[in-house]
Amino acid sequence: MKNRTQASYIPAAVHHKHDLGQHFLYDANLLRSLVDKTGLTSADRVLEIGAGAGTLTRVLCETALSVTTVEVDKALIPRLLELAAEFPNLTVIERDIRKLNLRELFHGEGFKVVANIPYSITAQILDLFWGKGLPVSRISVMVQKEVAEKLTATPGDKAYGLISVRCRYYCEPEIAAHVPASAFTPPPKVDSAFVNLTFRNAPPVPVLDEPLLWRLVRESYNLRRKTLLNGLKKTVPLPAEVLREVLANISVSQTVRGEELSVEQWIALANAIRTSLRPFPASERC
Repeated sequence: MKNRTQASYIPAAVHHKHDLGQHFLYDANLLRSLVDKTGLTSADRVLEIGAGAGTLTRVLCETALSVTTVEVDKALIPRLLELAAEFPNLTVIERDIRKLNLRELFHGEGFKVVANIPYSITAQILDLFWGKGLPVSRISVMVQKEVAEKLTATPGDKAYGLISVRCRYYCEPEIAAHVPASAFTPPPKVDSAFVNLTFRNAPPVPVLDEPLLWRLVRESYNLRRKTLLNGLKKTVPLPAEVLREVLANISVSQTVRGEELSVEQWIALANAIRTSLRPFPASERC
């Protein structure tokens, strides 16, 4: 391993591009602490999204079996290629990660994701992996503190919302570290948090109809001011009395709002509705 005693990585002057949302970390001790919290080992293959100045990339190369880093800013590529000359286990790709075929990147081999990404595209980055069947076991990503609270929220938390449901359906989330704005160059306007999203091998409980599940969840969050029952009346082609029976059978109140349901309750609801769906005369529909 190289340069492990350095307190910080200070590369030659880097022009930080505001339009790309670039905020870099140079504190080597902080970077190593964050990588330690990812649980990476010398047997892991890593996909890094947004190498930036390459400071996190260096620590990843010191830790993992191989690192593939994807950077969209062509001005940073020469510095990353210099790092690749130092670390043979590093592959540099100049590309927008959103336009890359991730399924072909590791040829079916498992990998982990580490990212310090622009906060404006956090949801887009997560959508690249959630529900795509990729062989990724964990995403460790720096996000805005408020987003971290949403990702890890549970029913009853103020931050609990649609992204919380989606995250807990696909992953087991945890906040690994809080990182103040002052740790970045240039400092962002918000504090951050480093989160580990460990992928589940399967949903928390079996799901009969995944598209139906997500249709119910999304429609409920689009109708946040309505009770769950009233929202279902507008979404599901079942008579009102059947919907009431469905809710009773899964021990959910008719007056509850959708944003109060846990992932397991959403799955139970979707499964019960799928089982109940059958042709009803138009006059019987709600």
